[in-house]
Amino acid sequence: MRIPFFSKKKKANETDEILLALDVGTRFIKAVIFKRDGLNVKVLGYAKTPQQSNSMHSAMIVNLQNVISSTDICIGRALSAADKIAGTDLGLPDKVILGIAGELVKGVTIVADYDREKPNKKIEQKEIDDVMAQVKDQMFDQVKADMSEELGLNEAQIEEISTSLVATYLDNVKLDNPIGFTGSKAEYSIYTTFSPSLHLNSLKELADKLGLEILEVVVEPYAIARSVKGSHDQAFSGIFIDVGGGTTDIAVVKNGAVMGTKMFAFGGDVFTKRIATDFKVELEEAEKMKLDYSNQKLSQKQAKAVQDSIQKDISVWTEGVEISLAEFEEIDTFPTQMYFSGGGSILPDIRRGLMSHPWLQVLPFAKFPKMEYLFPNQLEGIDDQTRTLIDQSDIAPAALALMIRN
Repeated sequence: MRIPFFSKKKKANETDEILLALDVGTRFIKAVIFKRDGLNVKVLGYAKTPQQSNSMHSAMIVNLQNVISSTDICIGRALSAADKIAGTDLGLPDKVILGIAGELVKGVTIVADYDREKPNKKIEQKEIDDVMAQVKDQMFDQVKADMSEELGLNEAQIEEISTSLVATYLDNVKLDNPIGFTGSKAEYSIYTTFSPSLHLNSLKELADKLGLEILEVVVEPYAIARSVKGSHDQAFSGIFIDVGGGTTDIAVVKNGAVMGTKMFAFGGDVFTKRIATDFKVELEEAEKMKLDYSNQKLSQKQAKAVQDSIQKDISVWTEGVEISLAEFEEIDTFPTQMYFSGGGSILPDIRRGLMSHPWLQVLPFAKFPKMEYLFPNQLEGIDDQTRTLIDQSDIAPAALALMIRN
């Protein structure tokens, strides 16, 4: 989507207070207690707590009271860990960065460009603010109308989550911040997100019931894409695939700019349910079997049986990734690096399924994509005092904490 204009989002106040990041997922709630430390984020406490049954559906809250109870427990555990590390009672955080995901969350990137009337005048915040106002006037109604038609909702039921400047070019030179520069042609890439009001309001209600002030609601695949080391650089391009329990979230970064995000309602729980059906066991036992299979704890015979079960659905999941990527209509050539995160990505069949997919035949890839798992040490500016942010499932909550720097 291209139009002539945009603006820069205001930064959160830089403080040394204790803050909270919350990832309210389909299967787990994850809480990060942290504070800013210069340009870094210092993690003081981390905890994850299982959701109660029937609390979430495809990353949306369907039983608010259950989620409030589980979130309260999770925050308490994270804070207890933080108190031990700090050696003192830190007190309850009262500000939170909330993650949002799910197939009903839509993220689009608008490329806004214009010729400046006074090329020799330095860019000021007011100029960018004026551009932003024009973007909202010209495009947001159309974006909401498109979403309304796609989701079958009234436009009044769709709400803007946030809008962020993700890349700036002045006379074709990429800048971290255009303020104070001169030039004749300005181009901004703006990432804006929308969600059904019901989805967004349930998170706001969760924060309110817990006595938390929301600093920002952030789309989780966007947070991941912005947090990886080097992802802001013009030379960086990549496809981020975060596999949760209820959904798979995708972000595409090209030349240092987030091109958009897509999500579809197919996560690790589908494979768990398939195992439960095939082996005639309860979901809890099926989940354990899936994890034991992923961690190579099963016998060769058992592993083969579980793999055969998973294979019945893996091609459908892979096609979901393909369909989601095909919706990025303005991308002429896709990045050839894929990054995996999320608890569901631990399943080895996820990577094998993508590696066997005919990408060169179905989408415009210059060459077959490489596959790489993401780990928290690949995020920019994380100082993990807890030493518990260790695997792919910890990426999203850590990335949310890093959004305080934006």
